[in-house]
Amino acid sequence: MRLQDIIYFSFKFMERLTLENEPQPKNISKEFLQMDSSEFRKFIRSQKNEPSLHIEIDWVDASTARKIKAFLEDSNAYKRNQKRTATIRATEEQRNQEINVFESGVEWKQI
Repeated sequence: MRLQDIIYFSFKFMERLTLENEPQPKNISKEFLQMDSSEFRKFIRSQKNEPSLHIEIDWVDASTARKIKAFLEDSNAYKRNQKRTATIRATEEQRNQEINVFESGVEWKQI
């Protein structure tokens, strides 16, 4: 086995161990979709003690995609060391409408 292979497999093993030890993020997709912007911001503030938050939705529109991007980039999350992740299930055409959102950290699941 080559040294590169050993390094690669060691990295993958360590990555898996890290992921297995991380707590599951709290899914707040329902709240995101049901609340208006001000209600959702208030709700997010109430979640300040949660170590990790996640949103996963189907594509709605470009405005909603930008709101998810703002959720990820919220400086208060950084101050609290709160991990935030988001996924939007969308077609390639929908993804291309807001490519900046997906290149800024929102995960794209192609449908």
